[in-house]
Amino acid sequence: MAGISYLFANIIEKKENERKRKRWLIAGICTVSLGLIYTKYSGFLLGSFRGLEQWQSTALHILTPVGISFYTFAMLGYMLEVYYENIPAERNFLTYASYISFFPHLLSGPIASSLTVLPQFSKKPVLTIASADEAIGEFIWGLFKKMVVADNISLAVSLCFSSNNSDLNGSSLYVGAVLFGVQIYADFSGYSSMARGCAKMLGIDLVQNFHTPLFSKSVSEYWRRWHISLTTWFNSYIYNPIVFSIMRWGKWSVIIGLMLTFLISGIWHGAGWQYIIFGVVNGLALVYEMLTKKLREKIFGKLPKIINTFISRFLVLNFMIFSWIFFRANSVKEAVDIISRIFSKSFFEAPTPFVLKYLVWIIPLIVIEWIQRNGTYTMDMLQWLPTKVTHKNKPQKQNLKWMHIAIKITIYVLLGISIYLFYKKQNMAEYYYFKF
Repeated sequence: MAGISYLFANIIEKKENERKRKRWLIAGICTVSLGLIYTKYSGFLLGSFRGLEQWQSTALHILTPVGISFYTFAMLGYMLEVYYENIPAERNFLTYASYISFFPHLLSGPIASSLTVLPQFSKKPVLTIASADEAIGEFIWGLFKKMVVADNISLAVSLCFSSNNSDLNGSSLYVGAVLFGVQIYADFSGYSSMARGCAKMLGIDLVQNFHTPLFSKSVSEYWRRWHISLTTWFNSYIYNPIVFSIMRWGKWSVIIGLMLTFLISGIWHGAGWQYIIFGVVNGLALVYEMLTKKLREKIFGKLPKIINTFISRFLVLNFMIFSWIFFRANSVKEAVDIISRIFSKSFFEAPTPFVLKYLVWIIPLIVIEWIQRNGTYTMDMLQWLPTKVTHKNKPQKQNLKWMHIAIKITIYVLLGISIYLFYKKQNMAEYYYFKF
């Protein structure tokens, strides 16, 4: 597929006639997308037709390549940028192939933008002390999120979303939904942090894929902070083109753009109706926020800022928790059953101790990310360490430098010890986003 997208991009660039350029672009998009559509969606499409359910389950034995969605989107984005004439087509196939197959982001993102990442493969990589420090911090923190937070709470999540959850009351299922919201964040952002750390050690700078989404005050802010590379991709190649093409429709252009974008996002995440509902529900939430922005500002603007912020974060977090139920459930029926049991009388019963005890693993993640929420990356400690010194006071400057180094080493060692002590080898789960 890398070779195909490489050839199509070069053909598109050489064509001067706009109609021919567009035809070659459409041909390239269809060809490159065939592998993704066949491996990921053929079973779902066949199973949606009555009479073909048994055939598709017995006759189709398709192995979906890990990360196919991510590198397919990278190739599609590259062809589109060449078509828009934002970048020239890459002449060196080895450079382009290295960009597509770069191992840190290959399996589960971040989606490498051809605008920012591809040009780096044409230059000699440079590794500085500052970039190495950031790389180590990103990698260790990502490893901690995955192996200590995500893996430890995966047992409780698996129970709450299994066929054996009939004995769990509504409050236990709610705690399980909360745990999954944190698990998928710790799992995916942990991978992204490690990918970014590995890439940085090799002199390649990948985009920061997550920026403390759990503290968002609106659903739109949540999606600006969650899976940033995918949000940027959808915004650039789906949302903006749709809205610009029907701008004459006013607000309806934005509404249609949001709904179609999130519908496609839901389909991208998985071949199942529960993923489509997940996308549609989030699209509706953004439409609601857009239409009621002035009214909400008028009502909640009268409240003290701290209360307004608390209510906003509480509502957004709970909305996302319930929408993630559709994402995690094996079917729409299972998701509806869990939600209906949460909103039953059993919600007011005490949660099952087995599920409740796993909330403790959320604490270090929330505390550290809250303290570091204003940094350029999570382990960016310069935001709260003293940095001002007298220009001529060299000993003071040197002491401050060594203090920074000592604090960072201490934190990295503590994280390393925590990973060694608290990860459960027998409970290690594969990255959830490997299925996408």
